[in-house]
Amino acid sequence: MLTIEFILPYKQLGKIVDQFIESTTFDEPIKFIQIAKKHSELASTDLKGDILIARGLTVTYLNNLLKDSFIVVGLPMSGYDILRAIQEGTKRVPNAKRVGLCVTQTIIDEFLNYKLEIGIEVQTYPIGVDTHFCDIEGEIRRDGIDFIIGGDCICEEANDNGIPGFVIQVGRESIRNAVEQALNLYHAKRDQLLRDSRIETVLETIDEGIISCDANKCITLCNNSAQEIIGIPYNEVIGKKLSSIEALFDRPPFETLKEPEKQNIMTLSGTEVVVNRSPVLVDDVFVAGVISIQRVSNFQNLEPRLKQYQRRGLTATYTFRDIIGESRAITEVKQLGLNFAKVNSNVLIVGDTGTGKEMFAQSIHNASSRKDKPFVAVNCAAFPDSILESELFGYVEGAFTGAKKSGKAGIFELADTGTIFLDEISEMSLALQGRILRVIEERKIMRIGDDKLIPVDIRVIVATNKNLPKLVEENRFRKDLYYRLNVLCISLPSLRERISDIPLLMNHFMLHFDSETGLVRHMLDPEIFPILQAYPWKGNIRQLRNLCERLSTSKFESIIRKADILQFLDRDSENIDQLPSQLQNSAERDRILESLRRHDGNRSRVAEELKMARSTLYRKMMLYGLQ
Repeated sequence: MLTIEFILPYKQLGKIVDQFIESTTFDEPIKFIQIAKKHSELASTDLKGDILIARGLTVTYLNNLLKDSFIVVGLPMSGYDILRAIQEGTKRVPNAKRVGLCVTQTIIDEFLNYKLEIGIEVQTYPIGVDTHFCDIEGEIRRDGIDFIIGGDCICEEANDNGIPGFVIQVGRESIRNAVEQALNLYHAKRDQLLRDSRIETVLETIDEGIISCDANKCITLCNNSAQEIIGIPYNEVIGKKLSSIEALFDRPPFETLKEPEKQNIMTLSGTEVVVNRSPVLVDDVFVAGVISIQRVSNFQNLEPRLKQYQRRGLTATYTFRDIIGESRAITEVKQLGLNFAKVNSNVLIVGDTGTGKEMFAQSIHNASSRKDKPFVAVNCAAFPDSILESELFGYVEGAFTGAKKSGKAGIFELADTGTIFLDEISEMSLALQGRILRVIEERKIMRIGDDKLIPVDIRVIVATNKNLPKLVEENRFRKDLYYRLNVLCISLPSLRERISDIPLLMNHFMLHFDSETGLVRHMLDPEIFPILQAYPWKGNIRQLRNLCERLSTSKFESIIRKADILQFLDRDSENIDQLPSQLQNSAERDRILESLRRHDGNRSRVAEELKMARSTLYRKMMLYGLQ
């Protein structure tokens, strides 16, 4: 089991870490442990984590101490965290005019890039692992600093010396980013070891001899086949010059080659071989070389090789780690999706437009045993019925006018051994629904114009934003197909049902688009979130994402404020000017919704908990659309 160890300097941060762990679902089992140590105490500490997560100077200290024997990740300190500490300081130290920022030079440089106008002068004091407050106290007093902000050690020493110090505390989003970075580094390292192991296995099992050399033409690799062909064991080859093993390996000199030299026939240890030499060039400079050797006798028995069919684009890119959110609503459906990924039953995903149905489908596929197999998605509303049928089932030569002479494989065939995702399944005609039902029941398909059945091993995931039971009642959707599809059902919450996730999503999208554009690194003023959480979001997460893209490319000041949000929100969908007055109602709606979830919809218990009459509760549920 993967172990992540947090090295935390103050208790409040430990509480935030606990809250993050309790509210987050991971795709793999992870053990989290915490220790409360200052960096000066770590040399004698038994560290147990595969990954260590720490703050600021502790990260630098650990990297110097451990020398790459652990993966060490820092809790990022954002400009918003610094701004929050400055605001706390100005509340506690009235009339303050100057603040001292005591952090590493890297954080100072990043903070200065924001070019903030915050109404107080910020003086910077770069510090390192061995810096104490006494080392910079003279400068701070000379500069007339009213209070400082920084790490816990420097602030503690400042307070002991009569200058107020306020710790720059990181939020839950910083913890999320650190954990995601840690997992990415861990998986990348593990994948690299796996790739190296696979390459080594391949090199040692193929019949072809492989020799590589460095820029000095000294041998760095020689597989078993090459050792057998040249008749020299491994320990007598590695580190030797190519020319000392065989003069022809470096004739003409390797560094003079500008492209691969192929099919040179020579004799090595009495065996006739074909030798290929390939230079590795960086900016036209020779940095390494690869030699492949094959016995001529091997070519006499080669059979024609079949061309392998390349499946392009038939992959799923999203996993459950990519689904941002810590609310109970999204955490529960993510856990449900992880459970569904363990089996091969059909899955029905129901959700409003923009809630991320395909993202969930891809995540289920990538968490399943079929993750290395094809994932094929088709939007049933994007094609006329006749075209959709040929896309799904394929056709044989002459099936209809315009059909390819060679015929065409359908999507069900392309998805064989993997997953097929049918989006907007409700838009499919009843006739085509009948063919889909047959495939699901028999796991066999028949191309248009053919009379042969082709077996397919597929998992079926479908999605819709419509009320399928209602469509069944109206004879617009087949009842038998509905019950075949509705084996496992996930109902995705709308953004209005998970408004506590809006700050996380907003930060995530803004960081994404800011990184893409490279124009401005934006920070979000906390006053925008009540506005965003009162907004109806009829387009759900897709609409929020679009808002962030507009803000990132159109707003050139570093801080996103309330006025910016009111300017950029879609005025056609809501009277923006009335939003602030609706905040109280929004909070009441959320309290009712949360209580309904806690009591599994038992209205009597909800009314008792909220201290209101049942009739009042019913009226408010109708008002807020919770009936």
